[in-house]
Amino acid sequence: MSAKVRVCKKCSGIKPGDLKGVIAKEDRASGCFGACRKKHPELKGKVYVRAAGKVITADSKKKLLKALAGIA
Repeated sequence: MSAKVRVCKKCSGIKPGDLKGVIAKEDRASGCFGACRKKHPELKGKVYVRAAGKVITADSKKKLLKALAGIA
């Protein structure tokens, strides 16, 4: 069983479907998790998700998927 991953379609820079093959469908969720780019300017230009209770960031989708594969 992998970690529950939450994606904000508006802010994360990634879609839940992009996690296909890395995170099982039942462990993916979409919706706000309070890390909006407006409130957190340090996230500008990054892609990010909330997994295992932490916000995981990366410079690209490819790097984020590698990071998530490590915790899955």
